[in-house]
Amino acid sequence: MNADQILKILKTINSAYSRFDVTDDRIALWGDMLKDMDFNKVMHRLKTHIKDKPFPPSISEISVYETPKNEFLEKYRRWQLEGAERIAKQQRNEHEQSEQPRADK
Repeated sequence: MNADQILKILKTINSAYSRFDVTDDRIALWGDMLKDMDFNKVMHRLKTHIKDKPFPPSISEISVYETPKNEFLEKYRRWQLEGAERIAKQQRNEHEQSEQPRADK
């Protein structure tokens, strides 16, 4: 979220709640807390809050944190594919070796 978007969030809160003053300290604090969040998702939570609550939100009430990507599932699927390919290759090699005539007979 950029500085203009953060200011828009604060102005929206100020418009909905007359006791919420937009001060330099508040801009700095909220900016630091919201900078890594998605503007549209935070604004959606803010609008929901405004509809339901008579008091201004705290930062935590409108914060939206992205879920970290779970790379383990991708690794697991790759391991499964690699394992299946290795097993198939090993079975082909064993099959080829069993079809070759033995030299000791």
